[in-house]
Amino acid sequence: MKKCKVGRNKLQSLDLSKCETVGDIVKGMKHCSFGARMLGEVAETLYGWIKEGRLPTVIYDGEEKTPFRQLLEIMKERDWIKNIIGPAGFYLERIDESENLLVIGDFSGRVENMIHKMPNRIIFINEYGKAKPGQIKDGYFPDAVFADPHFIVLVLSCFLSEKINGKKISTTFLVEDIGAYEFGSLAGEVARGAKIFKDMVEDPDCTVFLTLSGAMTIAKMSLVVCDMIDNGMIQAVTSTGALMAHGFIESLGLKHYKYDPAVSDKELAKKGLNRVTDTLEPETNFDRVDEILEDILKRFGPTPKPISPTLFHLMIGQYLTEKYPNERGILKSAYQKSVPVFTPAFVDSEIGNDLYVHNLIRQRAGKKPIMMNLERDTEILVDIAARSKRMGIFTIGGGVPRNNVQNVAPLLEIMRNRIGDNNIPLKQFSYGCRICPDPMWYGHLSGCTYSEGKSWRKMALSGTFAEIHTDATITLPFIVKYAMETIK
Repeated sequence: MKKCKVGRNKLQSLDLSKCETVGDIVKGMKHCSFGARMLGEVAETLYGWIKEGRLPTVIYDGEEKTPFRQLLEIMKERDWIKNIIGPAGFYLERIDESENLLVIGDFSGRVENMIHKMPNRIIFINEYGKAKPGQIKDGYFPDAVFADPHFIVLVLSCFLSEKINGKKISTTFLVEDIGAYEFGSLAGEVARGAKIFKDMVEDPDCTVFLTLSGAMTIAKMSLVVCDMIDNGMIQAVTSTGALMAHGFIESLGLKHYKYDPAVSDKELAKKGLNRVTDTLEPETNFDRVDEILEDILKRFGPTPKPISPTLFHLMIGQYLTEKYPNERGILKSAYQKSVPVFTPAFVDSEIGNDLYVHNLIRQRAGKKPIMMNLERDTEILVDIAARSKRMGIFTIGGGVPRNNVQNVAPLLEIMRNRIGDNNIPLKQFSYGCRICPDPMWYGHLSGCTYSEGKSWRKMALSGTFAEIHTDATITLPFIVKYAMETIK
């Protein structure tokens, strides 16, 4: 396949070990993907407007006497915004067409039509995906952050304080001292989730399981997960296969790139550039992965014993430790810290594809294939749960990884009842923190609540749990950094 040039828009993994402040994290986010990039790029745009003296006018229809409204007034007093107006029609008609606008939160259909007609440059901050027609395209969402403003504007104010006033603001200050609880909504959810995660990590008798779904590694959150492993915050990881495949690529020093909407998907296909929403994965990355996995798989010999995903990931982590000592990666950190990495949907990934093709080649050469025994990983998971005095779960998204881990509680109950062995312990999760934007009424596992899990006897009735309803790329870095700052 012909090699492809994708320009200079390389993405960078967010490295919390190099971030001292909230502002550092936000600055790093603009080199990531999805919600993190939206936040990072909007922060830089706002700062640019302020430095140029082109202060934005804020359109906000929220209540007057609230901590959030007070924050907006403080931003006005500091000359970060020009004015705060309600969305009433006669106010909007008075806005100069040359003004920059910052539209915060929801607005009515009548006002929406007026906003859409404005030629002004507008930044939208809301959790509803509202923007001007044509502004948001498949894989391209400039001048918008689609998340609850109660948290986003709070973070933006911290970023601007650092950039303009030189005041360093830690995530501890953001979570504990700035009064995030008082802002309610997402800000309050993040503050509660951060403290519950800290509690489960600080509990010496608690085994913490991390479950991952979505596009967290190609979103450049791999090093955030590495920090969780390296700092002993989690004792087991369960993930989608695709997440580990993209993370494997990063640990080889290979790059992902920012998507340019001017290039069609048809053209990307011709150039061997696989698109994941706003991110590009060159096919050459997978070619390199193929070569390395083939090298690892050849070590099994002509009569290999069955393996499981955790064992295979262990071997990959060992290979990365030996061959790529200067790179960081999830499987490498997991190997070094003896943290098992489960992928119950192992075949749904590039790594699964490579094993399948390798086995076809083996069979055509008259050799035995390498069999994947997923029940072996169930045994490991059950053993970890059975030996735990208490369990905590930190969930990104939902799907198979979440259910696989939560299922360990009813599985132990079923084993005890059907085998008739009272020595098999009954276990439930005492702590839980979930980051996922999906509401419960969609009816899929990503949106089901921890309260629902109590009815299945998965979650302890006396446990402490947090639900954070947003894109994990926006909030996870602050929660993990808070834990890094406060846990001794």
